[in-house]
Amino acid sequence: GRRAFDASLYGIGQIKQLVAEHGIQCDFEENGMLEAALDEEQARQLVQHGATYKAMGLDATLLQGKDLEAEIRSPRYVAALKFPYGGILNPAKLARGMKPVVEHAGVEVRERTVVLRVTPGKVHRVETEMGEISAPVLVLGLNGYAPRLGFFRDRVLPLCSYVIATEPLTAAQWASIGWQHRQGIADMRVLFDYQRPTADGRIVIGGSDAPYFADDALSSGNYKPALDALTASLFTTFPQLEGVQIDHAWGGTMGFTADFTPSVGVMGDDKNIFYGVAYNGEGVAFSQTAGRIIADLMAGAETELT
Repeated sequence: GRRAFDASLYGIGQIKQLVAEHGIQCDFEENGMLEAALDEEQARQLVQHGATYKAMGLDATLLQGKDLEAEIRSPRYVAALKFPYGGILNPAKLARGMKPVVEHAGVEVRERTVVLRVTPGKVHRVETEMGEISAPVLVLGLNGYAPRLGFFRDRVLPLCSYVIATEPLTAAQWASIGWQHRQGIADMRVLFDYQRPTADGRIVIGGSDAPYFADDALSSGNYKPALDALTASLFTTFPQLEGVQIDHAWGGTMGFTADFTPSVGVMGDDKNIFYGVAYNGEGVAFSQTAGRIIADLMAGAETELT
């Protein structure tokens, strides 16, 4: 369990390195995380989780009562585990910031090129709207989008996640909910919420629902039932913010597996298809780890990660 945890932390270390060495501006703040319980049963589970983390040599602090209120003021939360690990960032800015870094290293990036089909072989054929590509090695970094191209159809379930962003809060509104340490927060429901403050003073919240659309269809980016559930959940968590406007709403497709475990490796008759897939909603950090593993596998290096 500790090795799996460290593999996830490796991805966060990669992001820190990108920020430090390449100056990527992605609003990265290493503020730790809160895992929140909504009822007494979940609070008892948090106690067990805390014991498990400590057995792995990891810090975890149980917060209740005044200690919890000092971190976050919500009538919905009865307890929380506080971790020093993890942080918040803007993943779109991270992706945009990585592009010139890899281009400077000699990689050609062709954006907005829709791939229509892939024919694997000793030499792969990739057909796009703009033309055809042949390549001896293929890397699949498609996650939940892979089944649409015929990969992992019996292994990866594309589920969709939706997110809303409030208008910027006033100083008084921030004071009413606390949250001065700006951790990321997730609750313990199966269909949980994840939320974070942004650099420009908004709250971004996602989750509450993760619909599957027939025939592995992709997220439309705007699914009203999920967005309405998120809005209701936000004001249930923070009733003191009732009346705050929702400025933005969007969505995307994730890749899930039955055991909630990602898969990274190499496949194909010629062992020339490398892949990272099924991040189960944890892709911002773990895609960094998966990328490192794939790079090591392609180089034939034997490392702790491979």
